[in-house]
Amino acid sequence: MTPLGPLPSRPFRFRPTLAAAMLLGLAPALPLLSGCSRADGSVGSSAATEWFEVQPQSFDLTVVESGQLEAARKVEIKSRVDGRPAIIEVVEEGSGVAQGDLLVVLDSASIAEELAEEQLQLETSRADKIAAEQDLAIQVTSSEAERRAADVALQLAELELAEWEQGEVPTKRRELNLALQKAEREIERTQRNYETSQELYAQRFISQDELEDDEIAMIEAADALATAKLEIEVYNLYTYLKEKQEKQSAVDDAKAELEKVIAENESKLSQARAKAESERRGLELQEAEVLEEEQQLANTKIFAPQDGMVVYASSVGGRRYRGDPIAEGREVRINETILILPDTSQLVAVLSVPEALAPKVEPGQPADVSVDARPGRVYRGEVESVSVFAEDGGWWNNNVKNFTVRVLLPPNLGDGLKPTMTCTGTIYFGRVDEALAVPVQAVFADGEQRYVYVPAGGGQVRRQDVEIGRASQTLVEITAGLEAGDDVLLRAPRPGEEAVS
Repeated sequence: MTPLGPLPSRPFRFRPTLAAAMLLGLAPALPLLSGCSRADGSVGSSAATEWFEVQPQSFDLTVVESGQLEAARKVEIKSRVDGRPAIIEVVEEGSGVAQGDLLVVLDSASIAEELAEEQLQLETSRADKIAAEQDLAIQVTSSEAERRAADVALQLAELELAEWEQGEVPTKRRELNLALQKAEREIERTQRNYETSQELYAQRFISQDELEDDEIAMIEAADALATAKLEIEVYNLYTYLKEKQEKQSAVDDAKAELEKVIAENESKLSQARAKAESERRGLELQEAEVLEEEQQLANTKIFAPQDGMVVYASSVGGRRYRGDPIAEGREVRINETILILPDTSQLVAVLSVPEALAPKVEPGQPADVSVDARPGRVYRGEVESVSVFAEDGGWWNNNVKNFTVRVLLPPNLGDGLKPTMTCTGTIYFGRVDEALAVPVQAVFADGEQRYVYVPAGGGQVRRQDVEIGRASQTLVEITAGLEAGDDVLLRAPRPGEEAVS
């Protein structure tokens, strides 16, 4: 015989009360109850009342979990400073602040020093950018001048080639042809003169010397003719080709020089442009660095973005944060929450609901919230949201997963309620109307079978199998096995009390 295990209806986990412990199998037997009303199962003052009379009754289906109050709307004040600056000043916790009030001052000495260095580097970057832009302008002008000079040199070389081909060559060839014609005419004339002189010498009209002079003139004319022909041949075969090659080479060299100038200028301009662009980008980066350091310096002073009451993040964080409270001298990390400014005009109860119960909770369900600091007072609210993902219970209880449920309370409750106050929420997810029900401590389990103990006569009890339905944290619906008016035992039988079947 074992106590009643998990109910076969929708997943449900009872709070760790004595009855719930019996229902969950956490206790092998139930101690003697001092008494129980036959109407609602409440414990009475008579020790003789150990029985419960089964009757139709109505009861609520609830989820009861603890949590704490939080502001429905809040702003987290985080550190936006790199590194781990220390807190120099911090407003007192619990203080009311207005929008724009100074909340926190972080150590700014290292940031101010870094900003000064970055500003000096910024001035250097600006000077380097100006110098690079001037070098680029000079290189552009120089490149244009060198390009023009190379263009002019090429044009002059091409003009000299054209002048030579269209002027000097034809002129030279006319001169050579004229010299050839003169030599040909001269040799004809000297031959006639020599022939005439031979006749006159035969007739003794001229002397031997005169005849020889005409012969020598004829020989000189023949030599002049051969020389004229040779000059034409030498010019055509050698001189013309040599001069043409020289002129064409000058043109080719001028073209090559122009291409070289263009290529070199492109390279120099590319380097100058790259240098100027690099310095421009370097200046932009340096300006960004200065702006970032200025922003970091500004971030060392944190002002209130709205009205509210100051709550230290360490007051609402986990144990690890509470062991390192927010105070002057404490170092804070980037994006670490330092303060919380809750809007206390409307509060929510933040409850941690076990995974098995979470499917029963939905937005819009009514809930009653009681606050430990205000005993006897109950505030009616409504489930606002259920977290999408569960959170585990940490390294000490990582098998437990809970969902966060937010219960929205009415606005402007006052009553001295503040965030972080411990509370208990009762969420109503259903109701059982006029059904047979017994207290949870009366139901036991044997595997999948549920049963109760009923009178067997002679002061003994017997086991009665039952079927159960919905359950609250105190009552279980009986769908079969019992009838109205039956009595069930509210504890486990003592030794010898159970009848032998």
